[in-house]
Parts: sequence; C-alpha cells; structure tokens
Amino acid sequence: MTLSDTRLLGKKILVGILVTLVPFLILFGGLWLLQTVLTQN
Repeated sequence: MTLSDTRLLGKKILVGILVTLVPFLILFGGLWLLQTVLTQN
C-alpha cells in the first residue's frame, strides 16, 4: 500500500467513526437536556 492509500483509508475510518458518534451524541444530549428540564420543575 502506498502513502495515498493509507491516507484514504484513514480518512474513511475517521468519517465512519464520526458518522456513528454524531447520532449517539445527539440522542444522549437530547435525553440529558430533557432530564435536566424535567427535574428542575
């Protein structure tokens, strides 16, 4: 594998990690926000 192949593979891995983490962050952030709003009242 050449250097450009490893760079492309690394970029694909990073994009895959981001694509899987962003929905989880949105979900858990929304749940945390909902919990804080409901427990304050």
